[in-house]
Amino acid sequence: MPKKDKKPTFTNVTTKSGETLKVFDDLDTFETFIKNETEDDDFSDLHCQVNYLPPFVLHQAHDDPDKVKDTENSHNKKFVRHLHQHVEKHLLKDLKQALNLPDMKFHEKSKDEQFDKITWHYAEETEYHDKKFKVIVEVTCHHDDALVNVDYRTVPL
Repeated sequence: MPKKDKKPTFTNVTTKSGETLKVFDDLDTFETFIKNETEDDDFSDLHCQVNYLPPFVLHQAHDDPDKVKDTENSHNKKFVRHLHQHVEKHLLKDLKQALNLPDMKFHEKSKDEQFDKITWHYAEETEYHDKKFKVIVEVTCHHDDALVNVDYRTVPL
């Protein structure tokens, strides 16, 4: 079955503030969902998250999540370097493709480093189909495992 025909699976979660967001378990379904929402013109007011093991971690563990080393976390400089490269060269690029905005640049970038986690913040104001909106992406890795948490929001302007 072609990748584009896959219907994304997710869990709807309601936050304490009453906001409903979609939480995905893998990157492919997350990116498929973003692409489908863009094609349906429902892209300018979204909030969703994905929690996944980065491809480079799975590759090192021979595609077996149980074999991921405990040292693959935010305290490991090599892991952090590879994760940052994955985010910049793959995740953001794939999100731009899914949004059908391949030339979009994330001009607002920052990094928040704490003892128990590292978070990279990316944001950019853009326009698609005459709708102005802001794309906000936050990528977090923690000190206790290799899971990466991506918080993706679009806000109409």
